[in-house]
Amino acid sequence: MPKRRRSDEDVGEDCARAKRSRTGSRRNLLDISDEILLRILSYLPPRELLRTECVSRRMRALAADGGIWKTKYLDTFTRPRLRAPTVVAINGESVDWKSRFKTKTNWSNGKAKLHELEVARPPAGPVIAKVHNGVIITVDPSGLRAWSSKQGTRTLRAHFPLDATSAATCLSTENVDGQVRVLLGFEDGSWLVYGYERDRFELHCSHLSADGPLLAVSLSHPFAMTVSRTKFLSIYHLATRDSPTSCCKDISTVARFQSDASFSPISVSLRRAPSGIIAAVAYAFERLHSGWCMGLQEIRLSGTGRILESRLASSLETALDRESVRQNKWNMTTRFTSSMPLAVHPQTRSPPTSLSYEHPYLIGTLADNTMMSFLVTSNHDRLEIGPGRRLWGHTSAVSGAEVNNRGKAVSISSRGDEVRVWELEHVMTGFPAKTSTRIRAVDALSSIAAALARRGSGLGLALPEMKRELELNRRWVGFDEQQVAVLGETADHTQVMALYDFT
Repeated sequence: MPKRRRSDEDVGEDCARAKRSRTGSRRNLLDISDEILLRILSYLPPRELLRTECVSRRMRALAADGGIWKTKYLDTFTRPRLRAPTVVAINGESVDWKSRFKTKTNWSNGKAKLHELEVARPPAGPVIAKVHNGVIITVDPSGLRAWSSKQGTRTLRAHFPLDATSAATCLSTENVDGQVRVLLGFEDGSWLVYGYERDRFELHCSHLSADGPLLAVSLSHPFAMTVSRTKFLSIYHLATRDSPTSCCKDISTVARFQSDASFSPISVSLRRAPSGIIAAVAYAFERLHSGWCMGLQEIRLSGTGRILESRLASSLETALDRESVRQNKWNMTTRFTSSMPLAVHPQTRSPPTSLSYEHPYLIGTLADNTMMSFLVTSNHDRLEIGPGRRLWGHTSAVSGAEVNNRGKAVSISSRGDEVRVWELEHVMTGFPAKTSTRIRAVDALSSIAAALARRGSGLGLALPEMKRELELNRRWVGFDEQQVAVLGETADHTQVMALYDFT
């Protein structure tokens, strides 16, 4: 039977049937609930999350969710360092995880915004500085000052004139119940303790010692430690009236030692332990035909200031030391561990330019463009300095460095504006990672390049900038979680503070 030809009525019926098969109206991505969108966004890489924030206000709020960025932070920077799978717990729910991820990423890449401050003009003496929780404390003959960030710039927040007739030589800071404590040491052996809170300084206590010019100080409430150029090490107990933030009513000397030899440079620290307080002094000394070595002395104190134990350790072991310990003829509290001396070649046997010790990391900077890193073991049974690791990366002599107790270190070359960040935890444990990262300013062209851009191919405007860069002598570096501060001095003795901001 021949097929019946389709009529217009049949075509209309098919079209109506096709239209009836559609259910509901069209839906887009924004019709999905926030819970499902957060789940989808959690699979995006950080770069795509930042792009998603530009879609709409709703997507900006979702892409900036703290839970997503917390997971990104832990997966990128925390869990890869763990030797076994475990749950990472970080206290505090008010953490801005996105900002923390950004800061950590900038640290890893060495990218920072550069700001410069003129902190002192001649004829002012050398400026001493310390970075502490976003606040930069500086002291010079004009007084004690505090600098901090405000709307992206560094401003002077507090100034306290000093009435002392002697020049300040050293500085230490700590945080006590939200208040910054500042310990200043002076040329005449005196020291002062200030409290910084709410943009103002307040004098807490003062003391005049007979130790002579102070070389280094450290503060950990209620104890203070000083080391003088006359080879005296003194530990004080600061008694307070009611609370840690109140003024001292009594200062007592807990211990006072004198060394037979003079050591420089040195690094001192006070840290808390379950049994009380541990006072430590790290120093460099020279052994005959062995180059320069590291030494460390620890003095353990109870909570009331009673001396429990004093121990020594060095980075070089001799045959006499091994034999005496093996026969147990002497009741020695000194323990040694083998290590390479600081200088390998006789022509480079010069003392370290600086030392920095924050348990368990000890570093020394050398004039041959390298650094030495040591891992210190300090427990109830022993005190040892582990084998040293030489660190390469700088292209000129390293003038200063600072390390924290988590293994992050920052070093500065004497000339060349070369600042490097080191992750010593990776270096000392053999974790596969790059040794260091050079910090570079990313906010624009450098001053020399900018001058060339303004002048074209000429050098006229660039030469003054190049001359200023070559004349700038950098001699100190400090850092916290968000910034690096470099203190330098120009040829006309103007003190300049360069601030590298990673936020």
